[in-house]
Amino acid sequence: MTLDFVYVRRRVETGTRLPTAVAGGLLDPGAGERLACLRQIFDAVGYTGPAARAALGAELGPSYRRADLPLYLERLTAATPLNTLIKVFGLFLWVDEAELRAAVAPLEPDELVALGVVERSGHRVRAAVGLSARSDVLLAHDRYDTEAPDPSRDHVLGVNTAAVTLESLTVRRRVRSALDLGCGGGIQALFAARHSEHVIAVDKNPRALDFTRFNAQLNGLRNVEGRQGDLFEPVAGLRFDLIVCNPPYVISPESRYTFRDSGRRGDALCEDVVRRAPAHLEEGGFATILCNWTLRAGEEWSAPLRRWVEGSGCDAWLLRGATQDPLTYAAVWNRGPDGAAYADALARWQRYFREIGVAAVGMGGVILRRRTAAQNWVRADDLPGNPAEPCGEQIQHIFRVEDYLRGLGDDARLLDRAFSVAEGQRLRQTLAPRGTEYVVEEAEVELRGGLAFRGTVDAYGFHLLRQCDGRRPLREVVTELARLGGVDVDALAATVIGVVRRLIAFGFLLPVDPKLGRTTEGREEET
Repeated sequence: MTLDFVYVRRRVETGTRLPTAVAGGLLDPGAGERLACLRQIFDAVGYTGPAARAALGAELGPSYRRADLPLYLERLTAATPLNTLIKVFGLFLWVDEAELRAAVAPLEPDELVALGVVERSGHRVRAAVGLSARSDVLLAHDRYDTEAPDPSRDHVLGVNTAAVTLESLTVRRRVRSALDLGCGGGIQALFAARHSEHVIAVDKNPRALDFTRFNAQLNGLRNVEGRQGDLFEPVAGLRFDLIVCNPPYVISPESRYTFRDSGRRGDALCEDVVRRAPAHLEEGGFATILCNWTLRAGEEWSAPLRRWVEGSGCDAWLLRGATQDPLTYAAVWNRGPDGAAYADALARWQRYFREIGVAAVGMGGVILRRRTAAQNWVRADDLPGNPAEPCGEQIQHIFRVEDYLRGLGDDARLLDRAFSVAEGQRLRQTLAPRGTEYVVEEAEVELRGGLAFRGTVDAYGFHLLRQCDGRRPLREVVTELARLGGVDVDALAATVIGVVRRLIAFGFLLPVDPKLGRTTEGREEET
């Protein structure tokens, strides 16, 4: 069933509520103009760009350690509008009203109070919400309050590492419909709205939806709709070209925070999302879902995820960021200044993990593509670090080449194809003395940007990469290498085939094939 836009548009909320304890309330008819003006002010001073990072010496986001406040304040001593806005909306400090007035002119502090983004105490003001930036998206979220450092149950997060990872791992292409499941403050919905006709953002936390609607208006987007409910219930019967999901994936005995704890046993919520997502994907549609999952003793890291996607009607790329033992995992989510509370939490989480039989916890994500086929494929790889750059085109290429490789049948057919090297590839060689000259001992090949996969190849792999120019078939290249190395060509070909398959699978070698799109050439070599 496709998305019925007539029905959807009839449901779109026209009011915008900013859910702060101090300044909750519907925006008045003039609020849209004030929001547009506020956004222009933030853009003009560089709050959403590199100028803010340069001024603060750190990323604008929730990761500040309060012990570093003196350092940040020393960096922000100059009386500039940017420094003032960082102090107010990035560090949540009180400032004189006159200082804020100078920073937000032509707006008045009273107008920011009316919008719900600022609160006043006498002649001093501070942010009622935080404002974080990612790329050119400005995101309102709950303030990180030093006076009440423990967040409320319905706390709404700003930009964080998980959000950046999900944004980077999302396929970006023009689509009709997109779903942001567990939207929080709406950052994924806002990015999806740039290339989607319509986006539905779902969350069971009503404050999260309030922030999402506010953020859509703050960023000048009119194609984002919020629906309250649990997981897929608000979109029953609908299908989408794109689904993104950053669920409350933490495996814990708690039900303390809506944004973190699912309240379900073990990894049941992540499994539920992965199993149900395919039914809501259009043919050819992609879903990117962040996950944590439990592992039994001796279990391969991808085994639980493989069970979740079995028979899904989707091709699946399983990605692991890390695997942690239960104690380390518990420490990550409970570390804090209160030593007694920290110790109690570690003991409580450890008991829970023993109770449900957890030997380790996997962390990463699942990328699905709906494809009607006699048999769908599944592959599992380790993420090469935390991606912070757009990887959508690279992900689409990986899916295309996986189709290509699995459709070849006989590996020997690769020998009749031509290949070029990926643009931006780096090839570093290690030379070892042999007699009176140096010879290649091994080489490291690396992709720059996006998913920066890397690996090592031997001397034959090194020379093979250098000879793949997009014109000569692989058979000709292998024949030449065998002649130069004085080895049997058939034996070398049998060895090279496996290496070539992996180089293609990770995007180092690009098949010259019209079905895969135009290939590009580019390499840098370092000795």
